[in-house]
Amino acid sequence: MAEIDFETLKLHWKPNQFLMAPAGMCQNAEVHLESTTYQVPVQTLHDAFIAMTKRQPRTSVTEQRSDGEQLVQRSRVFRFPDVIDVKFFHIDEGQSTLAIYSRAKMGVRDFGVNAARVRSWVGQLESDLQG
Repeated sequence: MAEIDFETLKLHWKPNQFLMAPAGMCQNAEVHLESTTYQVPVQTLHDAFIAMTKRQPRTSVTEQRSDGEQLVQRSRVFRFPDVIDVKFFHIDEGQSTLAIYSRAKMGVRDFGVNAARVRSWVGQLESDLQG
């Protein structure tokens, strides 16, 4: 699957997607949640995120890049795939952030699953970084 360009990403009409990105990054899409700036180097953020996703059920990395990942998480009952693209950004010495685009590959509605996933993963990530 092609790498997501968050700057030019256009969301589709279906409500089965969720976008989190730094303020002002996405020129063609309105983000659902603005990304936090983390007080850690970008590699630390990247490593913590990957460690956190390894604890997630039915989740696998489908593509690794130096600045991000693409993952698939399958639904519990029907095993429908949701695709999650993550990209990490260096801000300056000791500061970084990330963008996440999570979407269902099947159907029109996701009943808030993608939003819940992103919010949960970010909460877990923040807890891991503090602790």
